[in-house]
Amino acid sequence: MNVHVALTNPALYDFWEQVFLGQADTAVLHGGRSSSKTRDTACQLVRLVDHIPVRMRVMCVRRYQNRIQESVYTELKWAISHLGLNDAFDIQKTTIIHRATGSEFIFYGIERNIDEIKGTSDIDILWVEEAEKLTEEQWVIIGPTIRKEDSLAILLFNPKFVTDYVWRNFVVNVPPNTVVRRINYTENPFLSQKALRDIALMQERDPEMFEHVYLGVPLGDSELSIFKRRWLDACVDAHKVLGLNLVGRNVIGFDPADDGEDRCATADKIAGVFEDAEDWASGKDELVQNARRVWAKAKHRNALVSYDTIGVGAFVGGYIDEQNELNGAEVQHFAFHAGGGVMDGDKPSDPQNSNSPLNKDEYLNLKAQAWANTARKAMLTFNAVTRGQSIKPEDVLSFSSEMGEAKLDALFTELCVPWWLASEGKKRVVPKLKLKKDLGVKSHNLADAVIAADNVNMVHAAYTLDQMRKAFT
Repeated sequence: MNVHVALTNPALYDFWEQVFLGQADTAVLHGGRSSSKTRDTACQLVRLVDHIPVRMRVMCVRRYQNRIQESVYTELKWAISHLGLNDAFDIQKTTIIHRATGSEFIFYGIERNIDEIKGTSDIDILWVEEAEKLTEEQWVIIGPTIRKEDSLAILLFNPKFVTDYVWRNFVVNVPPNTVVRRINYTENPFLSQKALRDIALMQERDPEMFEHVYLGVPLGDSELSIFKRRWLDACVDAHKVLGLNLVGRNVIGFDPADDGEDRCATADKIAGVFEDAEDWASGKDELVQNARRVWAKAKHRNALVSYDTIGVGAFVGGYIDEQNELNGAEVQHFAFHAGGGVMDGDKPSDPQNSNSPLNKDEYLNLKAQAWANTARKAMLTFNAVTRGQSIKPEDVLSFSSEMGEAKLDALFTELCVPWWLASEGKKRVVPKLKLKKDLGVKSHNLADAVIAADNVNMVHAAYTLDQMRKAFT
């Protein structure tokens, strides 16, 4: 077999033929880890540059690139060596140049070089590595760098969230003249036996994480996610679709800001329907103003306040009491102590299945139980709306369409992000710090406000108002 062919994945021959010989403006290659995406692309571009007798410019970008070694520069060097083309290329410290034609590979990190990328011209091929991190704002700037008639953008990524810009706009909704291919490790003939053993071990120990990591299923659409986007989409005006008049106390869910980058958020559940949600920038020193703001909203809507007591939230109740005393009002408030013990620990975790694990065995804390409860309502609502299954009015989760598409999308995005982790053999919601550290995901404040509003009954049943005032104010 020809050495050039042996180094590229036969499963992708048709894909590259469509890309290079067709009318494609954009090529999208996505899937799980160990699927040969990056290495195959490096080999194909090196061969392309070596075979075409004209000068080309290939721009290779990724989100962060503090050093050249952090780019696809290393993969291109490997491809040049293994294709036996060392004499054909001049591998410099920051660029790679084809000696005969002057074609070059150039490398940028998007976060720190966006203005320089914007000013770059005469690009024939744009290779975006780790494209799952690409935002709409960045694409609006980067995309126009490939203005030439026969230019091509190649987007490679492992899907992260079902709400990511690239997933929604290049996979779910495929633009014209775009070739999309999903590939996973199962189609990679070059994997070592050790790699296959490691993959099999994850599949056995953590099948949900395996599905996300190695099969390229984005979070928010896999069993690993707490909420599924399709469930939430079905919850928009669900009470109207189902012809039900929902009832319930008016509740303002409040998630106070806890650090300089955090944001305050509220979610308004009025007569059983979420009618609004908002977040705003804030700091710890603005807690008094924020509590007054939420108190005023609750008073106006004749609602009670359910607030998260973690961090600075422990002081919210006291500030609301102050406003009540100053204004002769009776705005009730309930502390949602996310880290506290579960409610009804000896009852089945699934009310519809008496054989399900007990709450105390299934959930690590009240936060996990509350997220599971609201997610269960989302699933039941989805089944009722899309499949005609029966549902009790108290199990309907409904979001008013009057919130607007942008606000609903932001809210649903936050609800879809967290996933389950195991701790002490029980379910817990992935911590915000882990989301920020590992994935760079902002705090899901809107989602937490929804959970606090939707699960006030848990708190009310577990504690009296006087008990919570003494404990948290």
